[in-house]
Amino acid sequence: MLYFFVYLHPMQLIEVTTPRLAREFISVNVEINQSNPNYIRPLDKDIYEVFSKKKNKTFRFGEAIRWILKSDDGNELVGSRLLSTGNIRIREMIFL
Repeated sequence: MLYFFVYLHPMQLIEVTTPRLAREFISVNVEINQSNPNYIRPLDKDIYEVFSKKKNKTFRFGEAIRWILKSDDGNELVGSRLLSTGNIRIREMIFL
C-alpha cells in the first residue's frame, strides 16, 4: 500500500506592481529551468515588452496581471502566474 503525505508550506502570492517584482517574475522562470540543459532563456527586454502597453498591441485593449509566489519568509521564489483578460474591445462588440 502506498501512502502519500503532503506538507503544505505557507506561501505569499504577490501581485507584480513594481520594477523589482517584475525582475523577480522573470527570475522565477530562470530558477525553475536552471537544471534543464535544453532551456534557452529569452532576453529580459523581450519579456518586458510583452507586458508593455506601448510595445504589445494586444494589451492596448486588454489587461494582464502577473503574480509571483514566494515562500512565507519571502526568501525563496516558488512560482509565477499570469492572468490575461484578452481584448476588451472585441468582447464589447460581441456582447453589444
